[in-house]
Amino acid sequence: MGLNQKMTAYLLLLAAAVISTVDAGCYRGRSKPVIPPELHHWNDEPTQLLSAKHLPRNFDWSDVDGQNLIVASWGQHQPIYCGSCWVHGTLSMVQDRLKIRKKGKGPDVMLGRQSLLNCAAYEGMGAGCDGGDPIDVFRYMAKFGLPDESCNTYSATDHTKFDQSLKHCPLGAVCRNCMPINDTADTCWAVKSPILYKVKSWGKIETSHKSEQEAAMMSEIYKRGPIVCSVATPEDFTYGYRGGIYKDPLNYTRDTVDHNVEVTGWGEEHGVPYWIVRNSWGTFWGELGFFRIQRGINSLFLEDGDCWYAEPEHEMEDEVEDGDLVGSMYGVLDAKDDKHHEAPSAKHSKLEKALNKVLEEIEKQMEKASDSAVHIAALDAADALQKIGATLSGRKESITDPAAA
Repeated sequence: MGLNQKMTAYLLLLAAAVISTVDAGCYRGRSKPVIPPELHHWNDEPTQLLSAKHLPRNFDWSDVDGQNLIVASWGQHQPIYCGSCWVHGTLSMVQDRLKIRKKGKGPDVMLGRQSLLNCAAYEGMGAGCDGGDPIDVFRYMAKFGLPDESCNTYSATDHTKFDQSLKHCPLGAVCRNCMPINDTADTCWAVKSPILYKVKSWGKIETSHKSEQEAAMMSEIYKRGPIVCSVATPEDFTYGYRGGIYKDPLNYTRDTVDHNVEVTGWGEEHGVPYWIVRNSWGTFWGELGFFRIQRGINSLFLEDGDCWYAEPEHEMEDEVEDGDLVGSMYGVLDAKDDKHHEAPSAKHSKLEKALNKVLEEIEKQMEKASDSAVHIAALDAADALQKIGATLSGRKESITDPAAA
């Protein structure tokens, strides 16, 4: 090895040693909680176990007879580090299943990562950027529903940015909108009725025999869609993976599991079976954000870790498409309800009329005024009221949300 190669290798090792002080996984050094058995399944019918002869040698939801049925990848560590893999891996699985259920029709749904990070912890479901589990996402979506990402841009933050005395998720933390009130300021308000997506069932892949786990995972993926699994993330994988089939040389335990990923398919190359897995570290990592890992030997504890699935529903989206709901700047509304929000100009018509009456009264007083000082004061007041009226004529009344600003 030449001097330059040795220096490069040394610098890479040094960088890995420094960077590795920030945990790659979701739990940031905390132990992974044990999910009670009663939460392993809800409204669920497990997929029938298929034998190898009924499963293709290669299968991937990104290429089903030439059609891509998965949505775009994410990067969880931007603009700052956030241990939100539990959100990313799980929502990737759910939104891919949404696309599969709709057979690829319509725009892709990118679910609201930030909305969930803002609010789930208030319900005891996950710890925001300090980690969580797929079951936390399922429970939140089943109870409250989740909007798409147009409601809140991902900022790699969580509930801890709000007032710590709050007992419930702040107004606007799920969905908000902003519009200008003049040339220099905006006003923001909570969107109280965004389009929400829910999960109607969930389950954990469990088998009576350990030898059946691989087939059970493949059966679920093939029949209904991708799954989300927990894995270990050693440094050689996190910082050293350069593509190809990753072969894990170590035996990991449940205590070392600290990351959630989406498994979208499987394949075989030169006789080596592998899983196709989507990570959440950006498309600049791995194979365009994905990695392949040897299948059937429990690499990174993937097959013995927790693997979950959920069935989503898109009822509100269907109601919009059917014309039962209509969109607005304040959220979706009942198409039959004639009490829709008025345009900003109409909303302020009463106020403008009142201002005009005040101006008329001031003008009358000005005509009667003999003292020049009173006359000047009245002129100043009239000018101020005219400016207020001009500002309000284009302003929208809004539900301000300082907590979510």
